[in-house]
Amino acid sequence: MYKSEDIMFSKTAVTVLALIFLSVSASSQEVWVGKDGNIKNVDARAMVIEEDGAYLATRTGLYRSSDISQGDKWEEVFLLPPGENEVTSLAVRGKAVLLGTRRGLFKSEDGAKNWRNTFRTIIPEKSNILSIDISRYNPKKVIIATAKGIFLSEDFGSRWQEISANLRNRRIKCAVLNKNVIYAAGDGGLYIRRPEGAGWERIYVDSAPEGADAGIPEGVAETFEAEEPLSGGVNCVTIKGSRIYIGVDKNIFYSDDEGKSWKTLPAGGLAGTVNYILISKTTEKLFCAATKGVFEFDEKKNIWSELYRGMDKARNVTSLLFCGDDEKALWAVTERGLYKMETGRYAGGQYIDIEKNLKSFKIVFDNEPTFRELQQAAIRFSDVSPEKIRSWQRESRLKALVPKVAVGAGNNRSSNTEIYTSATREYAVVGPEDYSSKLDFSVSWDLGGLIWSDDQTNIDVRSRLNTQLRNDILDDLRRAYYERKRLQFELIASPPRDPKARFERELRIQELTQSIDDLTGNYLSDNMKKGTVGQ
Repeated sequence: MYKSEDIMFSKTAVTVLALIFLSVSASSQEVWVGKDGNIKNVDARAMVIEEDGAYLATRTGLYRSSDISQGDKWEEVFLLPPGENEVTSLAVRGKAVLLGTRRGLFKSEDGAKNWRNTFRTIIPEKSNILSIDISRYNPKKVIIATAKGIFLSEDFGSRWQEISANLRNRRIKCAVLNKNVIYAAGDGGLYIRRPEGAGWERIYVDSAPEGADAGIPEGVAETFEAEEPLSGGVNCVTIKGSRIYIGVDKNIFYSDDEGKSWKTLPAGGLAGTVNYILISKTTEKLFCAATKGVFEFDEKKNIWSELYRGMDKARNVTSLLFCGDDEKALWAVTERGLYKMETGRYAGGQYIDIEKNLKSFKIVFDNEPTFRELQQAAIRFSDVSPEKIRSWQRESRLKALVPKVAVGAGNNRSSNTEIYTSATREYAVVGPEDYSSKLDFSVSWDLGGLIWSDDQTNIDVRSRLNTQLRNDILDDLRRAYYERKRLQFELIASPPRDPKARFERELRIQELTQSIDDLTGNYLSDNMKKGTVGQ
């Protein structure tokens, strides 16, 4: 005979299993998998995939993989000496490789075997390479954007010509060659350089000084010298046919008339600052790399969907790229590693015997803390509870009831001496000494603090920081928790026959378990019962 609680759990578990099965079957069956392999302390900056392999630029060097299908075996081909220099950008065309750093541009023409510094100036800002672009129409034409200007080469980096003109003091984050037109994105907006013009025309204004006209007259090139810094500027630019996409802070704008007018893409579901925009050549889908992860735009719903499966935390993604013309795999370059989106990792499309796996699934749920319990543990461990702020607010008001007590004491000693003079003699009269002492005691209250005190301003600032920190912690916890549950469900519903695949999946569950423990002060491990999947 079943107990009532067992019957209740059976209904709940069957419902949960059915929901997970339906959601998995309906989804795209994609998950991020780490592919930085043998690279230690990966801070990935850029990646290029060629027919004969792939190149991955990290903060300290460059790596090459000859078998991109494996993607986790990398050979070091360039390493910066210890110091303040770091890799910033990468461009590859055949066996020719260009590697941008904060202190110049390095070039190899034999598949990254031999290197030489091909660009460096005496001005540090001009040597700080922020982006490299090779023309699709002329493989010898290269443009580099720096922290102070733009440079162009017509012979693949042997000689350079500064084309900054009125942008010579601007920080250019991204420069793109599009036939005979050059686009430059950076401080103040988006600029265009046409073949017939020697200067740059601003076709998108990121922000203008108060009272200034934000629009740019058609055909008129603005001249900007040393004016005050504007806001963050345009972070990236992507060209698709006649359409221009730009990323500005947390928004994406596009223009179909060479920048004469701009429209905004819906930002619903998009989180973080836009770093990179990728457009699929086969499906026309729009992808965005942001400081809070990878997002895909749904044109039917006009909303962004986050592609987070496999990433236990929100990563700062710097760029995205597809592998091959068939675009079967999507790669994400992040500051915490390299990820590849693979398909078929979940049990969608397979029949799942719910009754057979019900007991195992019951163990997964019964023998582990709930997400709510882990939430409370994470809040306690990080000391970011909302009650903490409310307690500060109460105490700041109660402070007005605490009196200010002042106590004073003093002693005084004085004497009086009178001096007399005449024509015949002088004399003095000394009077008696006077002694005095005093003691004072005062008590005061600032009752206005019961309504408002100066401490409230500081508490409001602390409250916003506390809320942001709590949201970040709970967001990381949510990702790790549900990713772990999916993998546990996968092991129960469709255990891999390949020992290596099973080991990788179990290892991933242990990694997620440790991530949750780091956020909750080992609450998950301390409260897991024996027999739980992933213990």
